[in-house]
Amino acid sequence: MAATPAYVPPPGMRTEMDAFQDYLSRKYRVKIANYSDLHTFSVRRLNDFWLAAWDYLKVIASDKPAKAIDNEARIDEFPKFFQGAKINFAENILRRGRTGPAIINMREDNLWNPEIYSWQDLEKLVALYADALKSSGVRRGEVVARVCPFAIISFPALLVEPPLRHRTVVGGNSARSLALLLATAALGAIFCSFATDIGEKALNDRLEVLEPQLLIAESVYSYNGKRIDIDNTITKAFNKMDREGCELVLIGGASRPDVGVSFEAFLDRATGVELKFERVEFSTPFIVMFSSGTTGTPKGIVHSQGGLTLNGLKEHVLHHNLGPKDIHFHYSGIGWTLWNISLGSLLAGSTMVLYDGSPFFPSAEGFLKALFAHRITSFGAGPRYFSELQKLNLRPRSFTPHLRTIISTGALLPVPLAEWLTEAFGPVCQINMSGGTELCGSFVNGTPSLPSYPGQSSTKALGLDMAVFAPDGTEVEDGQSGELVCRKPFPNMPAMFLKDPDRKRYFNSYFAGFPHVWTHGDFAKIDPKTKGIYILGRSDGVLNPSGVRFGSSDIYNILLTPRFSPSISDACVVGQQRNQAPYFDPAEQVVLFVKCTPSYESTAAPDHHPLKLDVILEQQIREQIAKDLSRRHVPTAIFRAPQIPYNVNGKKLEIQVKAILCGGKDALAKLKVTEEERRVLAWFLPFFEIEEILKQTVRQTSKL
Repeated sequence: MAATPAYVPPPGMRTEMDAFQDYLSRKYRVKIANYSDLHTFSVRRLNDFWLAAWDYLKVIASDKPAKAIDNEARIDEFPKFFQGAKINFAENILRRGRTGPAIINMREDNLWNPEIYSWQDLEKLVALYADALKSSGVRRGEVVARVCPFAIISFPALLVEPPLRHRTVVGGNSARSLALLLATAALGAIFCSFATDIGEKALNDRLEVLEPQLLIAESVYSYNGKRIDIDNTITKAFNKMDREGCELVLIGGASRPDVGVSFEAFLDRATGVELKFERVEFSTPFIVMFSSGTTGTPKGIVHSQGGLTLNGLKEHVLHHNLGPKDIHFHYSGIGWTLWNISLGSLLAGSTMVLYDGSPFFPSAEGFLKALFAHRITSFGAGPRYFSELQKLNLRPRSFTPHLRTIISTGALLPVPLAEWLTEAFGPVCQINMSGGTELCGSFVNGTPSLPSYPGQSSTKALGLDMAVFAPDGTEVEDGQSGELVCRKPFPNMPAMFLKDPDRKRYFNSYFAGFPHVWTHGDFAKIDPKTKGIYILGRSDGVLNPSGVRFGSSDIYNILLTPRFSPSISDACVVGQQRNQAPYFDPAEQVVLFVKCTPSYESTAAPDHHPLKLDVILEQQIREQIAKDLSRRHVPTAIFRAPQIPYNVNGKKLEIQVKAILCGGKDALAKLKVTEEERRVLAWFLPFFEIEEILKQTVRQTSKL
């Protein structure tokens, strides 16, 4: 049965992608008839493609070289793009002669009357902050860090400048945070961000890697109508750092000589100098982000000024078709790579909505009505947020008449949820993008020029030679699952890892799996008919019972259908194969945890075991999985769970749950997670000894 598209381009529609396709055809006198031809050109003629993209997207720079990249360059040799070009990220946003609103600055206390910043207002704010930063000693190559509350949670953000001395800032998802980032970019410095609810040890580990020179912290914020004070958290983190040469700037508090100075005192250092943009080499460090690894020292991944500028333009102008008439909002936190990625909307000239608060304040529908009153045309969020809207049975379609695109990223978008989005918001273009922190961008994306199918990413990203590999390193046929890889270099590859001078950690993270290709760690499959891409989960969390490899989304797509949604609201499925005394499992078994709906819980018998489903529901799940997939996909054990664990970015913690089921207490102790995540994950510890759990939950049978 053929897949039914969630969106079909309207007749006569012409997008920037279409215009760029024609531009390439004329420029190089080649026939490019469709997106498949366009992507093939972009990866087979890397140099021509990126030179053309630079010109078409009107990158502001000096000394543009005649060559972007050697077509034969190997990705695992870390080749540099556009050597000799001089560029500045902030200049590419602020110096394009734009008029009208640049930023709509929303908070919980001004939902219906937000602050509006024109492009000129934003540039003045950046000039003030850059002046104060420079007067505080920030120079090219140093680091500034900022901790901020943003969207659902609080986030720290950090600004850095090479010789990679760091400065750190704590604040909200606001014009102030954005202006500090752009001010840092203008000086040729580096920016990094963290969630403020990060565990104390995890935060200290990251600050130890960063060695910040300046920490700017917003110590109080509001969330869901409540005032939250994190002054103690910031002060403790600052006191544990090597404070020599490091200064703390406090937002929302008075100067404290023993701790730090107020933000007002910091701004008083500005001398009124004119804003100047430091044009730097294309590969100059700009953004530091930390990977969400489960163990070991966190990886400080450094992205470049040029890579983020060019890729931001490519994704938002070409893939997302954004321009000066659009108003873009992406629900994320500034501690997440998605915030940095979404700044590409400003590169495209769109108005960007920044929101500091809960998306359920004063209610889920109340927030959406206030948001869409600003005529949002591009709306992005993660599947977990969309799932919450689905549970509330919201139908925003009646008040989203200007919406053209829904962007989903950060986690798997199950097919049933994608189908619900069409019902709830209308048949608008769905772009399901996937990539991550490592590239501050995407390997797979979409375009309004093509139909979009539920749960699929409709395109491989331009310029990225993405493929799906079998375990032996050969490319699989469409329809088969395998490892997502990239075979050729791309400009937004990390410039470096912090404290990795010989690039050993960088190499081992992405190039140790298969020779001369980037192995991303995602499990993927290409639909043989639509050519859309399914991201099936993390490959280190791939399920492999009886030699059958499949992703967790195969199970979730069954459980989240209307048949089971009245009983099941969420699920987590992992593999368990223990290899330490007294347990040595000869093969992997699949263990499924489901979170039941309140209506199901209310009908459960009082004496029903809290870990077990009723016989009928469990049997229905097993039969449906066997029917839709195969008998070998059926879980060995199915349990009820009070809560399914997610991290602050809305990603399900499957790998962490798997680690606990396979390694017990030792594995939990090694996990790099927040205190709240650790609390939720601790519930899974008894399942390391799953035999004991099964004994407790065996149903009693009557003796005849």
